[in-house]
Amino acid sequence: MLKELTEVLQRVAARLFNEGVELFIGYEAGSLPAKARPLFATRQEETAALIFDPFCVNNLVKYLARHPNTKTAVMVKGCDAGAVDRLVQERNLDRSMITVVGVPCGGMLAREKLLPDLPADVRIELAEDRGNAYMVRTQKGEQVFDKKSYLMEKCLTCTQNNPAGADLMLGKEAPPVADQSRDPLQEVKGIETLAPAEKAAFWDRLLGRCLRCYACREVCPACSCTQCCFEQAVPGWQQGATWLSKAVTLAENYQYHLVRAFHVAGRCAGCAECERVCPVRIPLMLLNKKLGKDIESLFDPTPPDAPTALYTYSPGDKDDFS
Repeated sequence: MLKELTEVLQRVAARLFNEGVELFIGYEAGSLPAKARPLFATRQEETAALIFDPFCVNNLVKYLARHPNTKTAVMVKGCDAGAVDRLVQERNLDRSMITVVGVPCGGMLAREKLLPDLPADVRIELAEDRGNAYMVRTQKGEQVFDKKSYLMEKCLTCTQNNPAGADLMLGKEAPPVADQSRDPLQEVKGIETLAPAEKAAFWDRLLGRCLRCYACREVCPACSCTQCCFEQAVPGWQQGATWLSKAVTLAENYQYHLVRAFHVAGRCAGCAECERVCPVRIPLMLLNKKLGKDIESLFDPTPPDAPTALYTYSPGDKDDFS
């Protein structure tokens, strides 16, 4: 854990229970090395287990929707904060019931990059942010990990190290960690240059390995419908059938991912949780970034506190397609 930040966090969380918060959603150390897990504290004494370190990767905002009538405080990193705004704007959350606790983030370490370079069977005791690197201390000593080599891919292009719109901010502002030489849309632009047959082959290869476990949908803050269209019965003579069969086929994988991508188009908070939880490592953010890029070019960038482009209508909207 980041010792100083964790101590501040525990004090603030304990105080919030005195001020009427009934649930604090944060992180605690996981049972596996280099892994934190969500903590749902309902009593002040449970806040002693709260931590923050470069392994607190989960976006916790989606859990708020499970507790709409509970006064809840939630920890957010910069990449998570947009999800709160999105759920509030779409009337899925009552902002007056939520206390957003912002944590400055120096980037999250990618577990799959870190573990091969750590001694086997170690327990991480402490992490320290040293600007361009993290120091990680285990019972076998200290190691320094350069951020450019060990951060999660999404962190290498992140410019939101300090959450916007938080009710409380912990610690000092984190300096930017993004690699300025990297274009966040570089891969998308590369795919756009492919010939149609090459694009089809690219997506066939990726979507062909989807298991349709729906983990990407379950973790996504923008997928907030109380009933998913893919689980609704088709009306009419086909009653009893659903939009997708149980069989996993390439055609139905395309149907699922393209419908979902258009569903979250312009509403994606950019937390990349869909990619993180995908058991077969499909880079789903490529779809979200592509649609976000096209929406921005068609409707201009949306201000952070305004409804998203596809959530509103104006007679003056561009309609070049008509």
